[in-house]
Amino acid sequence: MQGFTVGNYAESFTEGATLLAHWLQEGKLQYRETIQEGFENIPEAFIDLFKGNNIGKLLVKVADR
Repeated sequence: MQGFTVGNYAESFTEGATLLAHWLQEGKLQYRETIQEGFENIPEAFIDLFKGNNIGKLLVKVADR
């Protein structure tokens, strides 16, 4: 096993972003996210992140645009 960071593949970023966008449009990629509502819930969301209480990306919605 060998670790890596995104920087190890910086020269391929444009190609990768293009492929990922195409796959997302085709429905080949799916994502899941947990959304907490309200600025006042930031501390709870942060704790939940480390407890593993979220599914996929954890977002805090602080305002409507």
